[in-house]
Amino acid sequence: MKMICINCPKGCEMDVEKVGDDVRVTGHSCPRGEAYARAEVTNPTRMVTGLVRVAGMRKPLPVKTRTAVPKGSIDAVLFALHQATVQLPVKIGDVIIPDAAGTGVDVVATANM
Repeated sequence: MKMICINCPKGCEMDVEKVGDDVRVTGHSCPRGEAYARAEVTNPTRMVTGLVRVAGMRKPLPVKTRTAVPKGSIDAVLFALHQATVQLPVKIGDVIIPDAAGTGVDVVATANM
């Protein structure tokens, strides 16, 4: 499979072949590209961003996962965001949802309110 690395502006076009548990990557120009390709083939992850209700306000709080979560867990994390309501005050980096959807990843505030 062909893949474009997103780790830097260079955007190396890589060829990735998975045979059993073995992953072969060619076309990368740095170790980060190879690591990205291996992870994308074996366990793809993504950062999740969204909005959470704020009690007594119309304006929502922007949030994000502290680190990337497995792609298969994104819907569950988004559902947790939809269900959450936060009380003010909140500072950037405050944990809004610990261990979101059982991923082991916290959802944190990205704005002060």
